[in-house]
Amino acid sequence: MKNLKYITLGTVVLLATLAQAQKLTMDQAVQTALQNNSGIKAAEFQVDYFKELKKTGSDIGKLSAVWMHGQFNSIYQDNNLTLQQSIPFPSAIANQIKLGKEQVIGAQQNLTVQQNNLVYEVKAVYSQLLYQQAQKKLLTAQDSLYSDFSNASSLRFKTGESNLLEKTTAETQHLEVQNSQRQNIADIEISEARLKALLKSDLRFEATDELKKRTVPAEVSAAQIQNNPELKLINQEVNISRQYKRMEKSRIMPDLLVGGFVQSLTGFQNVDGQDVFFSRNKKFTGFQLGLSIPLWIKPNIARANAAAFQEESMRKKAEQYQVTLTGNFEQALRELDKNTATLNYYESSALQNADLILSQARKAFHAGEISYIEYLQSLKISIGIKSNYLLAINQCNQSIITLEYLLGKY
Repeated sequence: MKNLKYITLGTVVLLATLAQAQKLTMDQAVQTALQNNSGIKAAEFQVDYFKELKKTGSDIGKLSAVWMHGQFNSIYQDNNLTLQQSIPFPSAIANQIKLGKEQVIGAQQNLTVQQNNLVYEVKAVYSQLLYQQAQKKLLTAQDSLYSDFSNASSLRFKTGESNLLEKTTAETQHLEVQNSQRQNIADIEISEARLKALLKSDLRFEATDELKKRTVPAEVSAAQIQNNPELKLINQEVNISRQYKRMEKSRIMPDLLVGGFVQSLTGFQNVDGQDVFFSRNKKFTGFQLGLSIPLWIKPNIARANAAAFQEESMRKKAEQYQVTLTGNFEQALRELDKNTATLNYYESSALQNADLILSQARKAFHAGEISYIEYLQSLKISIGIKSNYLLAINQCNQSIITLEYLLGKY
């Protein structure tokens, strides 16, 4: 029984520990995602792949070694060992090595693109979650207000001070708020599920940051979009295509052939006018030099032309992306200006007016100075202002996150 007691207690402690939510700031969420995301790991392996592939740029092929034994020189049995190596033209090797270096840079830039995309998604979802949590607090306060309104209307109806319409309206408004709370909870669960997927974690977590305006990135200008990771990647793909074209052109050049041989020449050989017998132990040597020239050059030219078309295609793609990126950047700036102006309006006057409207309306309604319709309208105006204020903060933050994404400031 004692052992069972300890086991039960340990299980309860373990479950309580697992039930505790992991507290995460936005920065911690970003770092967790970068460490755990499989897409990032795949891009890192791609970098390692091209780094190893770069080492093959100096590959000159295999050495040919041919051994012969038999009567290829006379009736005597002789031996021959011939070594031969085909070496690509030096410019072809140099271009192959340069291509490997460009491919490594491209893989590293692709990793940066994947990181920038992931950070953008994490920030956007985390910011949306903060907005939904702030909505939850506002809806809780709103529920308290409408609950008070509903109770007051029911009491007024019982005492004959109001009619059934006021009572029904108050109860309906309270039910509407409760329905909004249920929708808000569902939205929070959806955002948490999306964030869990981005973090690649099954642990419960709690977003601990507060919903407030983010700081606008420094040096926000059109010139800064040149730092956009996607644009850099596309420009690097142009460089890769250009280097690939050079490599294909250099392959049209002939390969170099070098080699040598060592063999026996069993029999009599005339040396200085005298016949001298050489046994199989005597070895004769020599070397070979030559060129390997393609007889049918049309396929090589076609590959070089295809590479040239690929380079031009990538260049046009880069130009179009530059135009699209500039347009997206200008749009994001205008969105930020609009959302900032809206946020400033709420912070400068609207929020204070909302609090004043709410406090005065509550006093007047409970004192019987205004009708329930006027009170209800005042509630909607006050709560609407506060709700729109939260929305303005979220929209402003989302605009800043978009700017950070476009500028590659992750």
